[in-house]
Amino acid sequence: MLLNTSEITVKRENNMRKTMHVFSHDLRNPLLNIQALVQEAATLIQDATQAERTGSKESLSYILGRELPEILELLNHSASRMDDMVLGANEIYHCLFDELECEFVDMHTVFMRCFAQLKLADDNLELDCVGLPAVYADILAVKRVVWELLCNAKKAIDAREDPYSRVITVNAKQEGNMIVFTVEDYGCGLEEYEEKSAFESFFTGKHFEGNTGMGLTRAQALVERHGGRMSITNREGGGAIVSFSLPKSP
Repeated sequence: MLLNTSEITVKRENNMRKTMHVFSHDLRNPLLNIQALVQEAATLIQDATQAERTGSKESLSYILGRELPEILELLNHSASRMDDMVLGANEIYHCLFDELECEFVDMHTVFMRCFAQLKLADDNLELDCVGLPAVYADILAVKRVVWELLCNAKKAIDAREDPYSRVITVNAKQEGNMIVFTVEDYGCGLEEYEEKSAFESFFTGKHFEGNTGMGLTRAQALVERHGGRMSITNREGGGAIVSFSLPKSP
């Protein structure tokens, strides 16, 4: 059953408060890096000016050809990280506050279409999702959740040196008015610290470097907007299981 207005408000505020706390804390790291690099660049410019005056071509060449380009690359990396964080915070805001337009959604179709759009079959992946029931949810929100889970499953499978299966299995069962879905993969699984922090804003596991760290945060927020829950745990024998629930009817 969808959450009532007061429950939605409380969850929105709590989720946004947690996200902004992490955002303000983590944003300081790339910002401090940029400040330090700018100071270092200023010093190198002074050194380059001095080298030019004294005719030290070797020193000038090293500064301009090696040291300054390295600093510029590090500056670009820190700026990109800050941009990713700003975009991530903006996306979680939309997940929490955009209005839901619920309808009956064929979950089998959603999973199959996302699988096809991601072209996972081209990476020799298979999707087993026979017999999934419909849910009453916002179809765009559901697609974002499924998209994120399939992307994560692919990365986890690719990260395992000896994946004995490249099948992503989706099952469902009814609990009251909620349909609980499980998405299983046979990938690298999670370290203990990853399992505890998987849904935290801006957190990325060791096999997911380069991500913004907001994918599962967004997915969980969207599921909770529908009154559901999301969890992740290691699968016995390797891999991971993500569970999430959505209402069967209004």
